[in-house]
Amino acid sequence: MDKSKTTQTNFGISILRILATLSVIMIHVSGPLVVEIGKISNSDWHAANFYDSISRYAVPVFFMISGSLLLGRQSEIKDFLKNRLGKIIPPFLFWSLFYSLTNRFVFTNEAFDITKIVKDVFYGSEYHLWFVYSLIGIYLITPIFQKWIAFSKKEDVSYFLIVWVFTLLLAIPGVNIYFPKINLSYFSGFLGYFILGYYLKNYVKSNKIISLSLILIGVFITIFGTYYFSFKNNKFFDHFYDYISINTLLVSVGVFLLFSKIENINEKAKPIIARLDACSFGIFLIHPFVLTIFAILGMSAFFINPILGILIISLACFSLSFIVIFIIKKIKFGHLIA
Repeated sequence: MDKSKTTQTNFGISILRILATLSVIMIHVSGPLVVEIGKISNSDWHAANFYDSISRYAVPVFFMISGSLLLGRQSEIKDFLKNRLGKIIPPFLFWSLFYSLTNRFVFTNEAFDITKIVKDVFYGSEYHLWFVYSLIGIYLITPIFQKWIAFSKKEDVSYFLIVWVFTLLLAIPGVNIYFPKINLSYFSGFLGYFILGYYLKNYVKSNKIISLSLILIGVFITIFGTYYFSFKNNKFFDHFYDYISINTLLVSVGVFLLFSKIENINEKAKPIIARLDACSFGIFLIHPFVLTIFAILGMSAFFINPILGILIISLACFSLSFIVIFIIKKIKFGHLIA
């Protein structure tokens, strides 16, 4: 969720970041429904599966955005870590403390315990903060990969990505037993998306037909794979929801190529996009709290049919989160929170 300065040539990145932020919210609105297979109506479950499936690109795209912006340049390790970590750690610490305090001592009546608060900050006080821990890990190794990229050819980067995609294939249930037990952990995880963002930006031209085809194929596999195996086993099957999966990779590549290289933006839309983009990290951080308030007020996907309810709640959460973060950014030291 890197926030480099927006220019006319990367408004597509801004749009991508906004869409991914909204999609994360949509995952968290639909997620509680998909795990209730057999407990809610089939139509409600299918609606939740649809929204969750089309949103799974969000987290990979965040890493791809960061890779496209940060790789291809060189920084001194000290300067890089100071600049990058300095932007995300203060808000991260604030919201970690906020969620620890509210979850333990506001929404529940636990006795105050400082050790629990410290533990929450170290291990995550809210479900979505795992992403920030992962992003910090990527940032720590970025200066090393910046130097590697600077001396690498296209073929070198392609080699890394080929092996990384192979690790995704091995993650398919039952596939790894047909291959030697070689340790490929050095190529695995979100680092592949990070490097892929750089690769797509610098070596791949955007093609709408190919991009849309990748999106449709990936979404189809996610929706129907989850549906088939969930109903077959009478239990929610989450493999196709994995961010590190082939189907999610297809959608993520398609979405990134479709939007990242947009250059012609309506002049009237630019200020709106810029404001939403500037608040995207804050929206990401605050949105679970907004969803909790919605739940307390009885606002859920079931206030109307989930086919519309999931979308409406997601948009409402995004909008309210934006308003709050926009106001916070206007106050002194607001940048330390959002």
